[in-house]
Amino acid sequence: MRKLAIIAAVLLLALVSKPVFCAEGGKKGASAGAYEHASEQAVFHRISDWFATTGKSPEEKAKILQERKAKRAVKRAQKEIRKSQKKMEKIKEQKQEESAVIRQRERQRERQRQKQEQRQKHKTKTRQRNRTR
Repeated sequence: MRKLAIIAAVLLLALVSKPVFCAEGGKKGASAGAYEHASEQAVFHRISDWFATTGKSPEEKAKILQERKAKRAVKRAQKEIRKSQKKMEKIKEQKQEESAVIRQRERQRERQRQKQEQRQKHKTKTRQRNRTR
């Protein structure tokens, strides 16, 4: 009876904890959502903004914060551009490698075809010699 109760408890825990491990409908989890906006409001950005705006008037603070946000946005955009360029370079290299492999296979097939033709010619010549003898 005790074993049955333990098995039932383990099964109950397993069934209850199942939804925790999978997101519904492919939705992003909490950590993925947090990473989306992590660079925008990072702690070190907020601290450096605070130091930069300490003792300033509200208009100056707003201007400084706006400039800093714009600079960060430009940096993020440049970083995304670099990432996409690297990705494109990788894709380009893969395409070049694939085309090189295809060309090499075509050369091998051409060589095999030529060898086969030579063998065929040699066979026909030997047959003709044997017939004439």
